[in-house]
Amino acid sequence: MTVYHEGERLVQKRVGAESIANLNGRGIQNFIPQGFDLFLEEQSMVVIASTDATGCLWASLITGSPEMIQVTDQKSLEIIALFVPQDPFISNIENNRNVGLIVIDFEHQIRVRINGAAQFTDKNTLRVEVEQVYGNCPKHIQMRSMTPMDHRPGLIRASGRQKELTPEQIQWIREADTFFIASSGPGGKTDASHRGGNSGFIQPLGDKALVFPDYRGNMMFNTLGNIQINPNTGLLFLDFKRGRTLQLTGSSSIVWDVNKEEKSRFPGAQRLVKFQIDGVIQLDNVIPFDWNLLGYSPYNPK
Repeated sequence: MTVYHEGERLVQKRVGAESIANLNGRGIQNFIPQGFDLFLEEQSMVVIASTDATGCLWASLITGSPEMIQVTDQKSLEIIALFVPQDPFISNIENNRNVGLIVIDFEHQIRVRINGAAQFTDKNTLRVEVEQVYGNCPKHIQMRSMTPMDHRPGLIRASGRQKELTPEQIQWIREADTFFIASSGPGGKTDASHRGGNSGFIQPLGDKALVFPDYRGNMMFNTLGNIQINPNTGLLFLDFKRGRTLQLTGSSSIVWDVNKEEKSRFPGAQRLVKFQIDGVIQLDNVIPFDWNLLGYSPYNPK
C-alpha cells in the first residue's frame, strides 16, 4: 500500500523521482515514533494548516511555553496554549477537522510534520489524532536562536481580511528568508510545509501575486502533489524582528519549465510556484520570542 496519493505520484513520475520517493516514503508512519515525542514536547511553536468553510487554505502560528505539546500516546497529541482568537484556524477546525502540523526547531535545524484530525477539547487545548508523521531533512532552515519573552510584545492587533498586499507587506515578503505553506490533497487531507532560502528568494508580483522557487528537497513532493490535486494554498510569513505574522490565502500553479531569464532570477530553482492572492490577514504582537539569526542554511543557492 502506497503512502502517496495520485498527485504526488504524478509529480514524482514527471521528474523521475519515483525510486527515491519510495525509499524516503518508508519514513512516513501512522504513529508517533519513539524519540519524536521527546523532541515535540520540548518545542514552543508549531505551524498549523487548516481549511475554512469556503475551501480556502490557511497556515497559522501557535506559540506557547516548552511542553505546550503533550504526546498522550503514539496516535495522539495535545497542544495546550493561549490561542489567538483572531486567527482563522480557530473557526476553520469547527468546519473541517483535517489539519497539517509542522513543528520546527530553527536553532538545531530539525522539523517534524504531522497530519491528522483535530478538535478543541476546551478553549486552551487542541487534540490531534495522528494519521501521518515523518521527519524532514535540515535543508534551507535558517539557524535562529529563540528566547521567550515574559509576555507578548503588546496588544494583539488583527488587520481583518484584505484583498491585496500593502507596500509594507510587499517589502516584508521581498526580504523574507522563511515561510510556510498549507496545502491539501484528496479528501481534504491537509499538510503544512516549510520553505527557506536567502533573503530575496521570494519575489512579489505587484500586490496580488508572488512567485518563489522550488529547490531540490526530499523528492516526495507532498506540497506540489497537493497543488496538482487542489491549487488552493495558504502562506505564512513570520516577522522575526517585530513579532508579526502575515497570512495569505489563494491559489498556486507550478511552472515546470524555467527559462534562462528565470534561472538567473532564481538560482537553484528546479521549478517555480506562482501564488495568486485571494486574502490577507496580518496579526501584530503574536510572537512572544526574541530571535537571533545565527546563519543561513548552507544549502541555500547563492
